[in-house]
Amino acid sequence: MIITVLVFGRYKDFAGKDQINLDISIGNTLRDVVDAFVKVYPAAEKDKSRMMVTKNKMYASYDAIVSNGDEITLSPPVVSGG
Repeated sequence: MIITVLVFGRYKDFAGKDQINLDISIGNTLRDVVDAFVKVYPAAEKDKSRMMVTKNKMYASYDAIVSNGDEITLSPPVVSGG
């Protein structure tokens, strides 16, 4: 299935737009979405395990199943200079 993913921060810079379409299989998880994103945009590899992911406007576990019509967002991890 094709899902639309909203991207923020430097991920938007990588993609050159604020939303992308990713092709994933039915029953895949948010981890699979992150993996598909990193495959297309390898510069995001260093963030892979810390990427902030939401499903339907709620933070979700990487193990959450993605369904057709879900709104997925990817944001870079928040870091502090402290």
